[in-house]
Order: sequence, then C-alpha cells, then structure tokens
Amino acid sequence: MGTLMGFFNCFGMLFKDLFLEIDMDSTTVTVFTGVSASSLAISGFIAAPLQKFMSLRQIGLMAAVLFNLGTFCTIFVKSKLLFIITQGLIQGFGNGLIYNLSLTVLNNYFLKRRLLAFSITQTVAAAFCLISPQFVKWSIERYGSQGTLLLVSAISLHNIFGMALMQPVEWHMKKVEIERNEMELFLSDGIKPETDLTKPKFDKFDGIDKNKTIKTYISRVIDFSLMKSFVPTNACIATAFGSFLEMTFVVLLPQSLYFMDWNENDVAKGLSLMALGDILTRIAIILMSSVINKIGSHETYVAGLFIAFVTRIGMLWTNNKSMILTFLTIMGISRCTIQVLVPVVVADTVDNDKFSSAIGILLILYGIINSVVGPVLGAIRDLTNSYSIAFYVITSCFGVLTISWSIELIYKKSTRNKIQILDTSLKP
Repeated sequence: MGTLMGFFNCFGMLFKDLFLEIDMDSTTVTVFTGVSASSLAISGFIAAPLQKFMSLRQIGLMAAVLFNLGTFCTIFVKSKLLFIITQGLIQGFGNGLIYNLSLTVLNNYFLKRRLLAFSITQTVAAAFCLISPQFVKWSIERYGSQGTLLLVSAISLHNIFGMALMQPVEWHMKKVEIERNEMELFLSDGIKPETDLTKPKFDKFDGIDKNKTIKTYISRVIDFSLMKSFVPTNACIATAFGSFLEMTFVVLLPQSLYFMDWNENDVAKGLSLMALGDILTRIAIILMSSVINKIGSHETYVAGLFIAFVTRIGMLWTNNKSMILTFLTIMGISRCTIQVLVPVVVADTVDNDKFSSAIGILLILYGIINSVVGPVLGAIRDLTNSYSIAFYVITSCFGVLTISWSIELIYKKSTRNKIQILDTSLKP
C-alpha cells in the first residue's frame, strides 16, 4: 500500500512538466481524477464477486500487474487521452483491486485488534509518504520527469512480489472437533444435520445454473441487504464523500502553491510537513488504539472531519507562509483519520462476511461522486481563475459532513438511551 499512497502525495510534482507539455488545465485534471476514481470504484466493487471465481492471490497478482503497467506506460504519454487511459483507467483499475483486497485480508486476520492492525499497516505506508516528496524532488533534478516515472515504476514492481506472498486466512484456520453436546446445541439453533461442522464451509460460485433467473444470479454477485442497512448511513456516504474531498484537495494543493509563487523546495517542504503530521497521528493511533476503541471509530472520524474543516479555513484566511505550513502540518491529522479509519468504520458497521462487498459499494459511491462533483470543482477553478474558491467549496463540504454525522451520532445515542430506560422500566 506504500506505492498506492506514497507517490499519490507527489502527484503534482511528478506530472508538473507533463501537464505543461500536454496542456492539462484544472478541468481536464478533475476529469482525469473522475475517470481514475470511476475505474478504482468499479474494480473495488467487483473485487468481492471476483473472489467467487478466483483466489485472492490470483486477483492480487492481476491487480499488481495492471497498477505497474499503468505507471510504466505513462512514461511514453504525449497526449491528454493517453494520460487518462494509462493513469486513469489502467492504474486506477489495479489500484481499486489492491485496496479492497488488502483491507479484506487485514479484516479477515484481525477481529479484536482491527484498529491496531490497520494503523500499523498504514503507518508504514505513511512513512513512505514522508520521504517520497524529497525523493521525487531529487529524482526530477537528477533524471528528469520521465526518469523519475521509470524509478516509480520500478518501485511499484514490489507490489507483484507482495501479492505473490499474500496468504488467505483460510490457510491458517484450524479444524476444531465439535463435542456431542455442542452438536445438539447447534442443531437446536436450526443447523441441519447434514452440515459438516468439522470443516470450514466457504461459499464459492461455480457457475451460472441455467434454471436460475437473472435476478438470482445478480443477488449472488451483489449483496442487496447492504443497500438498506449500509448505503443510507454516514458510514457509507460521508466516508466516500470525505475521501473524495481529501483526494481532490491533495491533487490541487501543489498546483495552488505553485500558483502562489512557491518554489520547488517550499512545495516539497509543505507536502513533507503534511505527511509528517499524518504519520505522527498514525503512530498516536497505534499507541492509543484501546482508547480510540472506547471512544468509537465513528466519533473519531467525525473529529477528523472537523479538523479538516478548521485547518483549511485557517489556511485560506492567511497569506503567511509559516502559518500555511503550520496548518498543512495539522492537516495531516485529518488526512490520517480520513484514510486510516475508513475500513475500521465500515468493519464496525457491517458483518465480517459482508466487509469486502461494503468496501466495494463505498468505492462505487466514491467513483460516482468523483465523476459528478470533480469536473464541477475543476470548472469553478478555471472559470474563476482561483484555487481559493475551489478550496472554499471543499471546506464547506467538510463542514456539512461534520454537522450531518454529528446529528446522526446524537440521534442514535439518544435512541439507545431511551431503549435502555424502557428496558429498565419493564424489568420486574
């Protein structure tokens, strides 16, 4: 996941010269991010159905090859269309598969210490984000943009070896003998006698039964139960929209700093400080995972949204370079919570066996938002010739998400309290 996150932080630096060469304006950039997000969303969504046809390792190897192919082909890009195809379609498709599979494997392995596992994994990836801006700056100065992309492609090759070493949790499951009294208890709970309780049973889709209807086939591919229990909640909508806002801001940030006449060193310093705040927050989450578990992943995520709102307002209200760097550092806190806590929020909302499907649905929603809202933000930037107005729109959306989720949490808490009071009053 280091290659997925690390060089994305340097997107503006990596493609600055290429964007000038192929005349990429803000609208085209946001169209590209929409295509990339759509490709990521579709691949992330089909990751769960693909597991009925292929093993996790096979899907992972395919994803790693696609991701690296997109990076390598970008070296030879000379037009907007080719850039969108290589970086948007090909790399985006591999990105979505890798993201979903990585989270699914972690979620399957860790049940009690899930937050700790996600935090450690993504902290290692964030450490790469800390050094990547300086590495990209050094590489561009020494080898140029195309040479740097070649180095990035070489580093991305490690994804293939990582996926080849990935082991499904089923390989490590132990067979446990069921005692007779436990067997009777299971049978009394409605499990049929012919069920083999000594062997793990996994639902594999072996093909389409000709006697089954199209509706039955679709229901096996798409978990419609999540459409009612998961999709209408902020755990789905707010996390998808928050991820989109964060990604769009990071993509536009380097260009806005160049627009403010910041030089290469200042931009690299700003991105590195944001990454520093990010990684320090991840380390804090590792050390305080038990405390955060007591507070709740949803509540912590809302706090991150609030910090995202405040820091961006502060950045927009000052022209002082030192203050902007300070706000960028604090912004790393919200960046961390928005990235790290998404899988934890989803895992705390749905059952374990529905996790991969829920992540897929979230990614589809993320892609839809990116395709619809992304070009609008780019158009606002081009029509007004101002990054500040686009950032004000992003910041306002963070504020709306904070208020919306806070209201939901307060409502659910008050409902639980009423139920507890009612249960207490009914007891003899």
